[in-house]
Amino acid sequence: MDARVFTELRRPLRAVPLLQDVLGRYDATHAREMALYRSWLAVALADANEPERAAEEARRVIEASGDLSSERTADRARTVLRRLQAYEDVPEARAVPADHGHLLLA
Repeated sequence: MDARVFTELRRPLRAVPLLQDVLGRYDATHAREMALYRSWLAVALADANEPERAAEEARRVIEASGDLSSERTADRARTVLRRLQAYEDVPEARAVPADHGHLLLA
């Protein structure tokens, strides 16, 4: 919970290590939780001016959310896509919304 709060407060230096720790404790059987926490990690990385790493996590969120029938996960994927739009000058970050921008229309 602390990691999510730090992410929402735009305190990425506090959020990123906590999120990485949480993700390290989950296994593949917790796909929804992993997708949700990866979405907060992607946002925190974008806030930390790490758009390449944020884009990498964003792709993982989108891949996982496509396999899940969770509106919350889909909403978080849209949040991540919107956050990456601020980095259109970074090729890796620009590519994710370009490839998956249709999700913003949902």
